[in-house]
Amino acid sequence: MGGGIIGVPAMNLKMSLLASIVFGVILIERALILPFLPSGLMLWGSIGVVLLLALTMLFLRSWKRLMISSFMFASILEALTGALQVALFILANQKLVILLSGITALLLGLSGYMLTLELGEEAAKGDPLRVTDSEYAVVVENVHKYYYVGTVTVHALRGISLKVRKGEFVAIMGPSGSGKSTLLNIIGALDRPTSGKVYIDGVDISKLDSDELAELRNRKIGFVFQSYNLINRTTVLRNIEMPAIVAGMSRKKRAEKAKQLLRIMGLDETALKRRPIHLSGGQQQRVAIARALMNNPTIILADEPTGNLDSKTGAEVMGYLRKLNKKLGVTIILVTHDRSVAEMADRILHIRDGVIVEEEIIGGRDEKKAG
Repeated sequence: MGGGIIGVPAMNLKMSLLASIVFGVILIERALILPFLPSGLMLWGSIGVVLLLALTMLFLRSWKRLMISSFMFASILEALTGALQVALFILANQKLVILLSGITALLLGLSGYMLTLELGEEAAKGDPLRVTDSEYAVVVENVHKYYYVGTVTVHALRGISLKVRKGEFVAIMGPSGSGKSTLLNIIGALDRPTSGKVYIDGVDISKLDSDELAELRNRKIGFVFQSYNLINRTTVLRNIEMPAIVAGMSRKKRAEKAKQLLRIMGLDETALKRRPIHLSGGQQQRVAIARALMNNPTIILADEPTGNLDSKTGAEVMGYLRKLNKKLGVTIILVTHDRSVAEMADRILHIRDGVIVEEEIIGGRDEKKAG
């Protein structure tokens, strides 16, 4: 932070701690000067102090943009109160203490404003939806994952590192228990690594709280599971709309988007009113893919998407995934144990005992040949 805040050299202090220090000083200053202030100034000064202190406490727990905007308003209010006190001293011959109080409030309000700008920058760095210029959709750096079952420690991932470019189609192959699904869960922010880093679109997800991770999953990642994970008690339309409902999309817009996605996936609009249980396995998986695409994610994570399908239906589903990858530029990371499925990707990563042991450059078979 350059030369520091309120005349103090820049130090390795968290923004929230600096906020507490700044507004703690404001509280002390107000407590000392309050008896000397006219009633009007007491009112405005008190409002400013209450807002600033309340928001400081909230900042210890939250970095939301709304809070930052409110914080900035409160700082400006404090600075204006100080400026008014200085003006009263000059124009109305008020006591010297009014001048000193005004200068102090003005400086502290401006300091709070500058601190707010710093807080805004920090919040932007942690924004899971911010646009970055990273060429990689996913970067995994030296990730380890331990599970503890009673007295037994399972080392599921052993220092895995990988990079997936935007628009790439990558398959991960390995035997049962090799760590491939664990890796996919960590990439999808469904689980946290014991150590190491994961970047999604250039964002270090280890720095995100649970709410920010949920927002990232909802907006940037689409999930496709082996068992479809559709809700059978409601309609296909409602299933496809679910991510958009969470994201706050209007009913009209999400209905139009669901119909469009269903057409892309080769299903008739009449399927929208049916329940998933009345569809074939291949149709259900295509509904699941449509749901995954609802919020225009940059990444699709597919865990054994053809595992419950026969070979012909599985090839059709893979053809649609490959089509989405090529025509829409969606990054796809797919876990499978089926070699023919993996060969539709651009690359195959082989994982065994929590370690990537081999990489193959495939180039991907054409979706028309898949069937």
